[in-house]
Amino acid sequence: FTSTRDAQAVVMASEVKPEAKAQGPLVRLKTTIVGGLESMFTWYGELVARNPWKTIALCVAVTGLCGLGLLRFRAENEGIKLWIPRNSDFRRNNDWLFENFPRGIRFNSLILARDNVLVPEVVQAMWEIRKGVANIKNENNDTWERMCFRRPVIKPPSVTDIFGRRKRQADDWNDDWENDDFFETPPDSGDLGNELSVTFYPEPYCTVVEIMPTACFESSLLELWANDGEYDKQTEEDIFNLTQEKLLDKVNNVNKSGVFLVPTDFTKYLGGIEYDEQRRIIGAQATTMRWFGNMNMTAAKLSGGVEGRGEPVDPHMLHFEEDMISVLLNTTFYPPGLESAPNVARSFGDIAGSTILGDIGFFGAGYVLMFCYASFMLGRVNCLEHRAMLAVAGIMGVVMGIIVSYGVCSAAGLFYGPMHSVMPFLMLGIGIDDMFVIVQSWETLSPQQKTESLVSRFGQTMRHAGAAISVTSITDVVAFGVGGFTILPALHSFCIYASVGIIATFIFQSTFFVAWFSLDQRRLEDNRNAFCCCVVHNEHEPNSYSQKNIMQSVFHGLGKLLTIPGVKVVVLLLTGTLLGVGIWGNALLRQEFDPAWFLPPGTYLATWFDYNKLYFPTEGEAGTIYFSNTHLPEEIGKIEGLVSALESKPEILQDVDSWTSKYLDYVTTNNLVELGTNLESLNKTVFRKTLTQFLFSPPGTVYRNSFQFGSELQCGEDAPDILLFKLTYSHRLFSGPEEHVPAMNAVKDAITKSNVSGRVFPYAYGYAAWETDEVIAEEVYRNIVVAVVCVFFTTLLFICNLRGALIIIGCVLLTLVNVGGFMHFWGLTIDTVSCNNLIIAIGLCVDYSAHVTHRFLVEKGTKNQRIVSTMQNIGPAVFNGGFSTFLAFILLAGSKSHVFTSFFKIFFLVVTFGLFHGLILLPVVLSLIGPGEQLVSIITDQII
Repeated sequence: FTSTRDAQAVVMASEVKPEAKAQGPLVRLKTTIVGGLESMFTWYGELVARNPWKTIALCVAVTGLCGLGLLRFRAENEGIKLWIPRNSDFRRNNDWLFENFPRGIRFNSLILARDNVLVPEVVQAMWEIRKGVANIKNENNDTWERMCFRRPVIKPPSVTDIFGRRKRQADDWNDDWENDDFFETPPDSGDLGNELSVTFYPEPYCTVVEIMPTACFESSLLELWANDGEYDKQTEEDIFNLTQEKLLDKVNNVNKSGVFLVPTDFTKYLGGIEYDEQRRIIGAQATTMRWFGNMNMTAAKLSGGVEGRGEPVDPHMLHFEEDMISVLLNTTFYPPGLESAPNVARSFGDIAGSTILGDIGFFGAGYVLMFCYASFMLGRVNCLEHRAMLAVAGIMGVVMGIIVSYGVCSAAGLFYGPMHSVMPFLMLGIGIDDMFVIVQSWETLSPQQKTESLVSRFGQTMRHAGAAISVTSITDVVAFGVGGFTILPALHSFCIYASVGIIATFIFQSTFFVAWFSLDQRRLEDNRNAFCCCVVHNEHEPNSYSQKNIMQSVFHGLGKLLTIPGVKVVVLLLTGTLLGVGIWGNALLRQEFDPAWFLPPGTYLATWFDYNKLYFPTEGEAGTIYFSNTHLPEEIGKIEGLVSALESKPEILQDVDSWTSKYLDYVTTNNLVELGTNLESLNKTVFRKTLTQFLFSPPGTVYRNSFQFGSELQCGEDAPDILLFKLTYSHRLFSGPEEHVPAMNAVKDAITKSNVSGRVFPYAYGYAAWETDEVIAEEVYRNIVVAVVCVFFTTLLFICNLRGALIIIGCVLLTLVNVGGFMHFWGLTIDTVSCNNLIIAIGLCVDYSAHVTHRFLVEKGTKNQRIVSTMQNIGPAVFNGGFSTFLAFILLAGSKSHVFTSFFKIFFLVVTFGLFHGLILLPVVLSLIGPGEQLVSIITDQII
């Protein structure tokens, strides 16, 4: 029999007691702690063995009671609530907007990709897609015309229209505007509309504006074939009679939307554009279609929202978007080679919600694999001493610990996020190790102890094993406890879940498993079959193979090999090389986080993000600066100063657009205020009047949605109280956090220096990830340092040797450096998942070095001799500890989930480097500079 990771910890708790004359402060403290634990676990083990059925029933009852907390189970898939620091600017601002001005616009998009999308058959497919969306009508009688966000069709009031209205209402209007000189030189349509908004305001201009048509806000290449503000029969005819020559002529020579009748840059709808020598577009690899929905926010609030959706959502809108997804996923009419990927507003919640519980297949297969391993390792290969049923009990103890963790944490209001899906694997690795420790302690009782009663033997077993698994459990809880103080919500929740799970698993393995163990031992001592207890073997003779211990022989030979001077040099050189590569990798390791990574690869939304990154990478992050309770018009000058400050940063910003600049130009150019008037001291009544006039003029119409008023804005009336207004900008395209984090902070600094009153803040969806990038590195390194310090003192407390403790932490640090470096070479970055896994790694890799060092302290002889005996006695347990942890997550190598693949890669590195440093490097270091023998009295035989 060979134990796993924690089996060697029995040595710490049971093999040695310091002699009084050699006791120092640390040793005396250790004696007090370990002595108290041993006495308690002796009583506890006897109690459980004496009352196994009662213990099992109590454990089941406790599990059921804690499981009731699952009634409050809440799976969170809203990215902002998962990954954004609770105290971040973005989180506070987003929550404020959500509470006061929830957004009703819903973004929907479809990206089409092909070797060349600028061909007639692709445009014809796009027309069919648009028709499919326009023809949606569900059982709620919801249609796209009803659910869309409507945008004005900019048709300047025509001269004919105005004259016609004047003649019909001549008695009501003055004739001042009839001066024919106004029309002698026909201006262009934009100038005409601007002049009319001044000359004929408020009437007849406002009457004309009220009948101005609107259209559903859609954007695509199809706008090139719309006519006078709408898609008509001629549009369809032109598209289905399209030739390659006509198509390219439209793309290269038309720059005006046929729907909204405004200048439009159609190259922004194309990706992977190919040009000829004359810089004419001749092809493109992708194009995008966008639809903007308009949700009824009153209905959304009254409905109470939908679970897991973050913001309030109108159920009618969700239902319509479901129908929209079905239309956009229909590819039956596509020409050969055309591929597409939709992104509908509800898509992220749908996909994240359906995958948040992880891959159940991996979960089940991992537990079956661990059952096979535990069944083989717990007993011996014969029909009597095999302990397959005991393996089931050990795994059930892990499952019960998981149920308690989920129940207790759910009852406490903690959410379950994507990272929590690795919990079953983590708990399995830790719980199985505890189980092996208990069984190994039973197997290594002294010949004298084995003659005692069964109850006494279990008392002695738990005397040794209970204290041992307490040490490793404390170490793991300390590591996770540090993560529980993080400001990252998902990591905070996961670490608390894990801490509760480790404690619960420790308790159940010490009670539920021990109770079943006592029953199984009774079966064994009654010579009953391991698989059918009704069968009794009166004359059982175990086979010789089941009595061998091959691993001890292997590690005895490895120990002797490591005492050879030449081998020591090779090991040190190899360690130095790995350390150098690790440092190099750490220097290259990037800080990067993208919530899209948590979408399962192969889903349509993940494909959309891939396409968007591949074909449309030229557009930087769009941002908005919101102003609330800002004094207007008194602070227009400060706002203009802010605009100038932003425009002075062309290296990070572009397309700064503020209504204030256009408003100032409009009122001064059209003499709406007296010449030389200081606008900052402008009468509020005049300001409100001219603001309304501006917002209903052709140059101001586009800014009407930049305001939230206390009541509806009416043409011809003074503007109501302004509750919120905004200006917009775009960032340049950045390569990573080293560029976009300073750019974000530059915008924040410019706002602070502008000294504009009220609540003023920048907002961009990208800032969610950028603010996480800003703190994630600090979080991970701070948590690692704190965890290492805490683990050091915990180790020192139980090792009771300063040099030994320093050597142990040195090995832990080497492991962390190598893991961090090779993370880079394996394509990982510093994000919330890797941050979490590195914290877990500390609790696991310290065990390998701690148990080898402690065994070395209690061995006798020269340092080389002590190394050989240490490797023989503790090496198999350390190796199997790592191997059992590896088995717990090996199947995750086949997962496509970012959480699972990151977990596999990091834990593979942790086990690999942890075992290398613990079983190869550490023995060499101890043979050279290791501490001397610890004066002890051996109180048990060797446990291995």
